[in-house]
Amino acid sequence: PACAILLYMDQNITTRLVNNSAGLKKPAAYHIDMFWLALITAATSVCGCPWICASTVHSLTHVKSLSDTTQDANGREVVSNVTETRWTPLILNGLIGLSIISLKPMLAQIPMCVLNGLFFYLGLSAMRGNEFIERVSMVMITDASKMPKNSPLTTSVSLPVLKKFTLMQMACLAVMWWVKGSPAAMLFPILIAALGPVRILAGKAGWFTQAELNALDEEVETDPGYVGALELA
Repeated sequence: PACAILLYMDQNITTRLVNNSAGLKKPAAYHIDMFWLALITAATSVCGCPWICASTVHSLTHVKSLSDTTQDANGREVVSNVTETRWTPLILNGLIGLSIISLKPMLAQIPMCVLNGLFFYLGLSAMRGNEFIERVSMVMITDASKMPKNSPLTTSVSLPVLKKFTLMQMACLAVMWWVKGSPAAMLFPILIAALGPVRILAGKAGWFTQAELNALDEEVETDPGYVGALELA
């Protein structure tokens, strides 16, 4: 059950992050994605093959590689357009499959340190422009006047609120990191699923106002007065 929960969460988190990328015009298809993933998972289970799901780092990196960017007046990178196509993932995965079949002896000679370095680079490149990383760098700032002028957070929330929300996220990340490396690692998917209720409880407990949550984090369907669906319509 834990593996099934992890598969479900990983797929949905990745598709949510990808579909929320700036510059996309085509609508999301969460239900269709999950339907086909269920069929593929059923087929691989019968055949004794490993399960597959969307890869977070690779998917975000792929979207960024298809994005055209410009710089605004504050020097921040802004996505102006995304080339939305199915050909690039089809060709890439086809080449991966072909390399596994025909280049297996050669691939076996690649040192693990090289592969680890490659994945480390992909992770770092995917972090570029990540708002959480930007807020972590602001936690040590004590004077609000020294906040980065090119960040929209400097005008949407106060510095103490930004610090409090970021520290809460860092605490959640630390707990998940510890559990992931402990004998209780099977509970890791449950912790990921619990992040949503933690956000809801933080709002209901009065730690943050709804306007502050919407500024610091994406507005979700469980928020009071949610209008995202109306705006999309």
